[in-house]
Amino acid sequence: MPDINPTAPRAGSTPVTIAVLAALAIAIGALESMPLPALPLIQRELGLNPAQAGLLSTTLMLTASVTIPIIAKLADAHGGRRTLLALTWCVVGGGAVSAFAGSLPTMLFGQFLQGLGAGILPVAFVVLRELFPERMSVSVGVVIGFFTVGGGVGVLTAGPLADALSRRWMFLLPTLIVMVVGVVAHFALPHRTVHTRQAARLDWLGGILLAATLATLMLNLSWIPQNGWLSFNTLALLILTIVFGAAWVLVERRAANPMLDLRMLRRQGVWSSSVVAGVLGAGYSVPYFLFPQLLAMPPAVAGYGFGASPSDISLYLFPTVVVAIVVGPVTGLLVRRIGSRAVVVGGLILTASGPLIATIWHSSPWHIVLSLLLTIGLGAGAASTALYTGVIDSVEQADTGVATAISGVARGIGLSLGIQISAAIITAGADPTTHLPTERSFQVGFLLAAAVILLPLVIVHLVPGSARRASTSPSAEVTAPAVP
Repeated sequence: MPDINPTAPRAGSTPVTIAVLAALAIAIGALESMPLPALPLIQRELGLNPAQAGLLSTTLMLTASVTIPIIAKLADAHGGRRTLLALTWCVVGGGAVSAFAGSLPTMLFGQFLQGLGAGILPVAFVVLRELFPERMSVSVGVVIGFFTVGGGVGVLTAGPLADALSRRWMFLLPTLIVMVVGVVAHFALPHRTVHTRQAARLDWLGGILLAATLATLMLNLSWIPQNGWLSFNTLALLILTIVFGAAWVLVERRAANPMLDLRMLRRQGVWSSSVVAGVLGAGYSVPYFLFPQLLAMPPAVAGYGFGASPSDISLYLFPTVVVAIVVGPVTGLLVRRIGSRAVVVGGLILTASGPLIATIWHSSPWHIVLSLLLTIGLGAGAASTALYTGVIDSVEQADTGVATAISGVARGIGLSLGIQISAAIITAGADPTTHLPTERSFQVGFLLAAAVILLPLVIVHLVPGSARRASTSPSAEVTAPAVP
């Protein structure tokens, strides 16, 4: 049964609620970003090649892509508070499993549970909209800002924790914080006051088919270095992916209560923003995955790289997160003045410039830091914020959850594809003597990323967001996290 409380939220509950959600956002942001600086270390400890290591990131992202629409429906039907608390404990379990995992399957299961935490941000928006609709834009900006701060904290502390203690504590510390905040949230978050919707009817068949589609696609990409790009196994898995995908579309179009209402894609603002978000995610996730790999390459063996430790990688990545924290609010102001469409164009160009620079110049740490700042700190941060705004502005309030879920699925699929393809490229391009990726394989990955990022410029004119509309819409102040 839904949480029913006919009384209004108690006075003074606004600061408490926002504080709890902000603390949770910091912890979740840290937990999601921590594996990145230590990914080369995790590869060595578990004996993984880059393609297998890519599955760690894609599992988390694909879990989010499949479950966010279901979580959104549960939140709409049962209230944001109850759904938020359930997700919190799933994340706690995932963090604990990841901390003590000694094999790839166990680590993947932990990342699956952590991936459910991606639904916490949209569910937090539901909580805020239920309780404080008049303060929605400010509250959402605060929560997302703290999520970005959490990402920065995770990036900065992951390496030192892994070096000084172990990778276990890299997962355990934020998990303990999430657990404490979950206990506090149980008592601090007020119940919602109005219940007008019926219990959610979930489309389990649609969820299973989407999961099967994405799982076969990612597994195929991770096995391509061993199987070959045109081998029978590769082509068979590709056909199976297409079959699962086609079946999912048919089921969703006929389902009475689809997990993802594809009819929403008839709206120009929704489909155009979702396509751009997906392609952008595929592009900037390539350097997001490749830069730590490049930094960790031992120059004495590979002939390039910096032999960076997890602490070094954290230090190189941290300026990007700091810039992303500033870019969010600034982008919100730009969207209000010139519209989200113009901001998306500028963001795409900045994002593509990073991997282009890295293709030519990657012999010094400052080359990598500059590329990261342009790609993830400035470009992707600005474009993502504007795309979030465009989606929200193009639908009615009742459709916010579904519309943002579609955009979230597209972004998650794009991120996963980019990571897994880049991992396959450097795995297939390994030197037969050293068994390490060649420098050329990294250059191919960077050049491919730049080309992909610029593709959405063809349809960016269809993205919603005039300056006039953005300036009058409360969602124009919403900012989005810049890192996956």
